[in-house]
Amino acid sequence: MPPFKVVINSKEPGIFIVSLFGSLDTTTHESFEKEVEPLLTESTKAIVLNMEGVTYVSSLGIGAVFKVTNIINKLKGTLLLTNLQPQIKKVFETVKALPESIFTSIEEVDEYLTEIQKKALRKDKPSSL
Repeated sequence: MPPFKVVINSKEPGIFIVSLFGSLDTTTHESFEKEVEPLLTESTKAIVLNMEGVTYVSSLGIGAVFKVTNIINKLKGTLLLTNLQPQIKKVFETVKALPESIFTSIEEVDEYLTEIQKKALRKDKPSSL
């Protein structure tokens, strides 16, 4: 079994892509939480959890994702999941722990984030009389 790995990239200020590789389970969930913890600040708008490299998830792994989701929501940010392998998606569906925003690719996430930003800009513009 390959070792668990977390790779964090800043997409733009306040938006991070967190790519996971290996099993998110009893022995790795704390490592995941520790790696993501510095991102859980009020300046973070979104964390994109790229699950493409996750081959197995246990209840503690799901709990870790749920914990991060709760914290980022309290900070008024968003956790987005992308690239879930079928068996991983099935586990999340079974325990009814899927976040609202699940995407099939990073490109789909980019489109979603672009739309959110466009809507925010439209709200901030004063209306013409």
